[in-house]
Amino acid sequence: MAALLSSPAVGHAGGLPGGTSASRIFNCAHDPAWSFFREKLQAATNDGQLRLEPELLETAQALAEQLDQAGGLAVGAEHFYQDLCSDQGSSFCLYGVVSVLFVIAAGIHSSVLGSPGDPKQAQEYLRMATSMLGLQYCLDFQESTIWPLRANDVLFNLNRSAGEPFRLAPRTGPEPLARSTPPGSSLYPWPPTELARSLSLAVRCQREVNLVPVGTHPTLTLEAVSMLRDFAFASGQVVNVRRTLGITYKCAVFPDMCAEGIDSGVEDPVAALIGRFEAPPPYESYTFARIAEALEVVGRELLSGKGFDILVCTSPFVVCALLQRATDKPMLGYLGLPLLWKRPTDHFDNATARKEFWALLPGLLARPDVVLATNNPVLTEQIAYQAPQAILPVVRPHARFTRATYAPTRLREAMLVSRTKFLWVTLGCALRHFMSNEYPITFTIANSDSKFEFREMAAHRAVVLVPWEHALMAFYEFYSMSVPLLMPAASWAYRLVFDADGNLGSTTSVYKDISDQCDQEAGCDPARHPYPPFAFASFESRRYWYQYTSFVQFPHVTTFSSIPDLLLKLPALDLSGISSSMKAFNDETFIRSTAFWRNAAKSLLTTRSGRHCAAVPDAPGV
Repeated sequence: MAALLSSPAVGHAGGLPGGTSASRIFNCAHDPAWSFFREKLQAATNDGQLRLEPELLETAQALAEQLDQAGGLAVGAEHFYQDLCSDQGSSFCLYGVVSVLFVIAAGIHSSVLGSPGDPKQAQEYLRMATSMLGLQYCLDFQESTIWPLRANDVLFNLNRSAGEPFRLAPRTGPEPLARSTPPGSSLYPWPPTELARSLSLAVRCQREVNLVPVGTHPTLTLEAVSMLRDFAFASGQVVNVRRTLGITYKCAVFPDMCAEGIDSGVEDPVAALIGRFEAPPPYESYTFARIAEALEVVGRELLSGKGFDILVCTSPFVVCALLQRATDKPMLGYLGLPLLWKRPTDHFDNATARKEFWALLPGLLARPDVVLATNNPVLTEQIAYQAPQAILPVVRPHARFTRATYAPTRLREAMLVSRTKFLWVTLGCALRHFMSNEYPITFTIANSDSKFEFREMAAHRAVVLVPWEHALMAFYEFYSMSVPLLMPAASWAYRLVFDADGNLGSTTSVYKDISDQCDQEAGCDPARHPYPPFAFASFESRRYWYQYTSFVQFPHVTTFSSIPDLLLKLPALDLSGISSSMKAFNDETFIRSTAFWRNAAKSLLTTRSGRHCAAVPDAPGV
């Protein structure tokens, strides 16, 4: 066991910034056994190839045997966590152990250990290595060490076939994108004449316009409401929110977006139908037929009251589509979650229900008074893959509802934002091991339980955003406030935004289904991607689809490859220059987004007779 528990070290390891504790915890510095193994591993991988030299394999096996005899594998991650966050652990050499497991797996897979290759057993070792890095990779800081292997190398070899040897994960770029931004999107280069025409005309009605927002995510829904209300109509047009339905998440922070914030004491039937944001509804109460029946009742109630003009819906898709069918009202669908998120419970075991579900989207697309868009590029590609002729524009959130802009009055403080389970804790612990007492910046931790005003967040020097999904309203909010953003480099982010428990980047097939009108393997999209935009389990798939995220497509985001890299870059940022560049990008894309919202209002209210609305000349506000 002694060889597997690193002894105290002094100084810095490998030139990385950080004190004694960082060198000891992350690099197992000055432990002879681990240093010897690391040197052999470095020599075996220094040209980007993996060579399974006999001495390397023998060393890995010897270390593993010591670990097995001591029973350290079962408690090793916990020991590492204790040392990371309390300085009371046993100095477990976590990244050395992960490397040992990888080397042994490679040896077992290729039969160089003297017995026939056993890919199945090799995969067990890889899964063990992955589990050592914690839930949702919360202990995965290998980029911040001098160990030559990375978690991507483990990920790259998961499910490796028997006839193919283990390899290191590619360090080069992924395949090029199969399609650029769809027309009508915020990042699409609109033809100047089309842009000018779209901006110059806005809708004016002879009376006030009433909206009924429906959704589950408060700020996603608020984005659609605020852009439609504040920028889509002619100057002076009164636009009201009649009633909000469905939202129960973060009502304390955004009370106006929840039913009780609009009309206290009135039950929200849509929220009751959908259930909690993160929990699946009961089977019997959420079948396709039951949803349709419940929304018919909701539709009659909405129509029998004061009435409304536009349904503004964000999620779930099935609720949006069936409520539009029940009311026959114009609908703005601003989608931010997969089509199958909160799908009917009988979708996969009731052929009739599934057929009816997939008939909803073509029906909506055929209506001139229904406008659909997404808030992120990956979702647009998912929908195009699932349904024929369904390439939706990507309209970025501008988060004007923050009513805040970058004003760095707290220059010695940076905000660290991470809501992934446990990572916001472990990353905070890891940071302190690399920060000297003289480091000029402190961190304000923001997680799912934090409550900060937008102006307070915009007062920080910068925001370090560690993403937990491939599209985050938090990202758009900070970017729209022109707050300098630092984010993990793509090679690290691959393991953060794609996860089995994710809504947008799930590595399982929970959201994968395709209309029967299309090839069930190739999908509906003529733009053939090398990997389907679902079940992002493989390293190659993650690497390709991460290019479609706004994290990559938005300029002026500073990336860091490791914790030391973050700490070096944070004090040296050109804050004024970055913020000014972000603002310029915000302004440019806001013009295009406004064109979309103005065109949407025209489609919603001027394509059917009896609306008493018309498109009139009007300069857009700001």
